[in-house]
Amino acid sequence: MIETVENYENYVNSLPELISKSYYKAEFFMQKLGLKHATYYRKLRLKSFTTQEVKQITVLLYPEEILLQEFQKSEEDIKAGRTIDYSDFKEKLRTKYTI
Repeated sequence: MIETVENYENYVNSLPELISKSYYKAEFFMQKLGLKHATYYRKLRLKSFTTQEVKQITVLLYPEEILLQEFQKSEEDIKAGRTIDYSDFKEKLRTKYTI
C-alpha cells in the first residue's frame, strides 16, 4: 500500500514536467479542468491537483492508453457474450433519436 501512495506522489510531482512536454498548451488544460488561469498555475506550482483533476489530466496526457483499455474492455465483452445484434442496436438508435 505504501508503494502505491509513493507512486502516486511521484506521478503528481512529475505532472508539471509531463504537462510542459505534452503537445497541448496550458489553456487547453485550464479549459478541460474548468480552472482559471491563476488557480491552474497555483495548483501546478504547488502540485495540489485533486484526485479527479489528476485523473482528467492523465486521460488528456495519455489518450492512446485510454483507447487501448477501451478496446480491451470491448474484447472482453465480446468474449463474455455481452453484445447485441446490429438490427436491435439500429432500432434502439432510431427510437432514441426520432423526433
